[in-house]
Amino acid sequence: MSKSSSGRLGAVTASKTVVRDIGALQVLIGGLMLVPLLVSLLYQEWFSALSFLIAAGITALAGGTAYKLCGDAPEPKRHHAMIVAALGWFVTAAFGAAPFIIAAYITPPAVLESFVPAGASYQSSLLYFQNPLHAFFESMSGYTTTGLTMSIREPSVGHGFLWYRSQMQWVGGAGMIVLSLAILRQPHGTAGISLYQSEARSEKLRPSIVGTARAIWKIYVGVTALVAVYLAAATFLVQPNYGIEQTIFDAINHAMTGQSTGGFSTLDDSIAGYGSYVMELVHIPAMITGAISIPVYYGVLSERDLREFTQDPQVRVLFGMFVVGVVGLTAFLARWVGVPYTGDPIGYVGQVATSQAFRDGLFQFISAQTTTGWQTSAIGDWNDGAVMFIVLGAMLLGGSAGATVGGIKILRGYIIGRGIGWEVSRVFLPGHAVDDLRIGQRTFKTDEANDEIRAAATFAFTYLILLGISLFVLLAVLPSEFTLADAIFEVATAQGTVGLSAGITGPAMPVIAEVLFIFQMWMGRLEIIPVLVLINSILRR
Repeated sequence: MSKSSSGRLGAVTASKTVVRDIGALQVLIGGLMLVPLLVSLLYQEWFSALSFLIAAGITALAGGTAYKLCGDAPEPKRHHAMIVAALGWFVTAAFGAAPFIIAAYITPPAVLESFVPAGASYQSSLLYFQNPLHAFFESMSGYTTTGLTMSIREPSVGHGFLWYRSQMQWVGGAGMIVLSLAILRQPHGTAGISLYQSEARSEKLRPSIVGTARAIWKIYVGVTALVAVYLAAATFLVQPNYGIEQTIFDAINHAMTGQSTGGFSTLDDSIAGYGSYVMELVHIPAMITGAISIPVYYGVLSERDLREFTQDPQVRVLFGMFVVGVVGLTAFLARWVGVPYTGDPIGYVGQVATSQAFRDGLFQFISAQTTTGWQTSAIGDWNDGAVMFIVLGAMLLGGSAGATVGGIKILRGYIIGRGIGWEVSRVFLPGHAVDDLRIGQRTFKTDEANDEIRAAATFAFTYLILLGISLFVLLAVLPSEFTLADAIFEVATAQGTVGLSAGITGPAMPVIAEVLFIFQMWMGRLEIIPVLVLINSILRR
């Protein structure tokens, strides 16, 4: 057999592997669409239920057919797994858009009007999804746990779609391929490891990958359930007249989008919709739990020792950044809201601490650092200093590696920072000295340390390059009323899967900007490399 024939045969075999694994993923996604179908039936939203039924059938049929036709394909190697992750998330977002599109066309106007809250003068946001690009944007934002949305009036899409938006983020937070490994595909050896690592995960919790995937989902479900109970109980205490049904519905949805650090909300104007400072404080722990690494939770449970939290360097850095960041952002916002300096430092500090500046600084910095994206302030009206502070101080880095957050990740920033200090200190050591690098509980030899630092620095550099290119593309199409700071904020929030917005994102945004943000959300969730592998594979054919 010639080299060209062998190469074509290898490419076909690899393609069958990719198609098979993506097909298995779509069977899972189609099955999950039945959950919002049941929610729609519960609230008697018949056309929404029909939309989910049709979309679930299409998705599961397409996935099942692909899996059946390519069932004899070999297990994936590392580059195949990267392609499965990149293409799998893209295809999932495409099928995930189907319920939005179907509902937008088959739901009668009178039913759409019934979704709009009494007294409101706007139309149902479901109508925006007659544009397939808007539906694809919403789906990509959901599964990547970003939270940017085309549903500008969230309550007007009905309970079924509110649940579906939250469910997409919750599934995407822990990872669709990880979920697939836990309940569907169970490859062994390097194939399982490659698929597991393709969604930007590396640490094994159990000896086997399947066991690790199941452990992740058990912890994820357990923490989400606890957060839901906490939110429901707190809402009952703070707003007893809110209504039992709505309290439970909000609590479950916000537990899903908080633990996934996704940030979709059941309310118009996000958490600001409660109109309560206390309710904002109530939702802060729901963001923080999602920004802590799942292996840390596993360590606490397996060792039965809460000190696992305090001993983790990422947790320590995270809370340190909360303190410094909230103070810094409040200082910038104090100028914006006009808190005057009285000449009395103690009195001024007290005035700032009880001001709108502190309220916005506290909630929005933690929302940005955890990449949750719940919003309580009109960020587009902030001064440029506050906007850039939250970008550079929170959104670029994000939360802990091993959690559901976006951004560069604290662990990489910590490694780079420790590496710089290590390189400087080595200059002053005698030639025979041992110069190992200690990061958290691990100690690295010189070569290992260099590899860790190089990997972290390479990713951070690639991340910033992509951010810079995206900024120039956005500036080329951005309407004149937005500033450079607004543009930097919006590309950072899309790529970091944060979901806060300076007002650029919406149904009226330029098409090129919308496509750009879709691409950024996709690459940001998968940490860039799998998408680059996919692009390289396409160009080499």
